[in-house]
Parts: sequence; C-alpha cells; structure tokens
Amino acid sequence: MDLLSEPIEVELRDEPGVLVRPCAFTWRGRRYGIVRLLEVWTDAGFADPGGRRKHWWERRHRNYYRVETEEGDVWDLYLDRSGRRRRWFLSRRRGRDEAG
Repeated sequence: MDLLSEPIEVELRDEPGVLVRPCAFTWRGRRYGIVRLLEVWTDAGFADPGGRRKHWWERRHRNYYRVETEEGDVWDLYLDRSGRRRRWFLSRRRGRDEAG
C-alpha cells in the first residue's frame, strides 16, 4: 500500500439518487477510468488528536471512495468538504489483493 495524499482531478457520473459518484480521475497527467465502486465512508474526526478541547468547526469533513480502475488496481480517493472549496485527493494506492 502506498500513501499518497496528492490532489487530483475527478470526473463525476450523474446518477439519480446518488450525491457524488466518481467515474474517473487524473493523477500526474494520466487518466484512470473507474469500473467499480468498492466502498464509501465518511471521516468527520479531528485532525489533531491532542488533549485540548475540540470545536465542531475544527473537524475534518471527508467522503472516502475505494475504487477499482480499468487496470484492476484499487485506490482510495477522498473529497475534502471542509471550508468553502471542495477538493479531491488521492489518498492511497492499494495492492489488488488489498481491495477490502
């Protein structure tokens, strides 16, 4: 498993009843088509686990997507929803046997 945490461009599929569904992403100039959405989860935790009091506005707001690409590789992407901008990141590349 490779940890990356790099910004990416994401193409979204328009589907009724689905809020966000990535169908492809571009990383380092290469486009990766997504053939399967394997898992979706939300992270609304705190980035700093220190002992000080935490406030709701300091929480992370991320939607994670584990996807399989046309080449059979498995990737974790996330949509950072904190602040006013929505930004996509490539979180990690997993081995084909680490899909779930």
